[in-house]
Amino acid sequence: MRRPTLMLAIGLPHGGPGQDEDNLNREHDSDDGPTNTLELIYERLKHGDEVAAHAAMSIARCLQEMTHQATRGNRAGLKHWYEECCDLIAHLDGDGENEEDEDHGG
Repeated sequence: MRRPTLMLAIGLPHGGPGQDEDNLNREHDSDDGPTNTLELIYERLKHGDEVAAHAAMSIARCLQEMTHQATRGNRAGLKHWYEECCDLIAHLDGDGENEEDEDHGG
């Protein structure tokens, strides 16, 4: 039986009043737009974006397939669905916008 491990971390305050760590202003609410894919999907779904709805369902399907492949020990299948999911996310995040234009002669 493994013995439990213990981690102890001690931090010291730094910076002056009104400064957050690294002076990144993370504690201040700002509307800079979505900062990650889940937030992007959420924001677009809030506005009734049908493309985001289809992308969200497709991403969910990829995650489901990744889980099935992992539980079966199928690394090739896991990698395939991981890459599919990455492609969907890249397209949703806007990285794939030019590909669609090229495919349609635009």
